[in-house]
Amino acid sequence: MISLFRNAMLTSLCVCSAALAAPSHFPVVIGSALTCRDQISVDYFSDYMKTFFGKPAFFAGGANWWKVSESIFNSPVEYVFVGYGQDFIGATFKDSPEKLIANVRDFTGMEYRQTGTEKWEATTSGVLIKYYDKNASSKMYCFGSPHTPY
Repeated sequence: MISLFRNAMLTSLCVCSAALAAPSHFPVVIGSALTCRDQISVDYFSDYMKTFFGKPAFFAGGANWWKVSESIFNSPVEYVFVGYGQDFIGATFKDSPEKLIANVRDFTGMEYRQTGTEKWEATTSGVLIKYYDKNASSKMYCFGSPHTPY
């Protein structure tokens, strides 16, 4: 009986942890949103993040923030944040803006132009800025309507 109970517990733990594992399409789905190549809907992206990463780690700056240990554009991501009541999505990266821009260019062909001492913009309205945090060097985000270029 104990063995049966132990197996049931192990199975449930595996199923629960698998439900919170990042899907293989995470870099494509979130990467497309960050580069404003996808429609930004807080409902969709909040549900997406909750499905694969559980409850947000915290709420700040008008957004829910999820801690992730994934890479997008071959750059390590620290957090993904999704607006609450406003359509925007973003992420913090461990790479410097210059390295992240080079990686985005390699993956998508997208160019960024510097529009301030610490801000770069893409032609698609995506924004990348320096981010002063001990774990993250860059913050990249996209606003939804009316800024979405489709």
